[in-house]
Amino acid sequence: MKTRPISEIMTKQVHQIDINDPVINARNLMDKYEIHHLPVMENGNLIGMLSSNDLKQVQYLCDFIGERLEESTIFKSLSIEELMTENVQSLTTHATTAEAAQVFSNASFQSIPIMENDELVGIVTTKDVFAAFLTDN
Repeated sequence: MKTRPISEIMTKQVHQIDINDPVINARNLMDKYEIHHLPVMENGNLIGMLSSNDLKQVQYLCDFIGERLEESTIFKSLSIEELMTENVQSLTTHATTAEAAQVFSNASFQSIPIMENDELVGIVTTKDVFAAFLTDN
């Protein structure tokens, strides 16, 4: 059902990263929880998103120059702010799966933070939206 609230399909336990954390912390979180998107927070405010694709770009560069990622001076010198996507589009818990699908259809990103009263309360991915459409039909 296209009018299904996004709150029904979103992930509610959202792992997030602080803008000042080392990039290796983001990679470790993604690996540990098998996730691909981390909201980036600063003083409790959402300021960006970091994806596994952002980290893969650094991995490709390290592979090209023949360095292990963890030992690479490039990797160690980068900040989350340099890698993240800024000006992130978000939705509220009142949005529908159809609204999320519309956002994804016009975007190059694969996740949307879900906000309520300026607080991060969830995250929805393209996979979540596709699964919702498949199970509703």
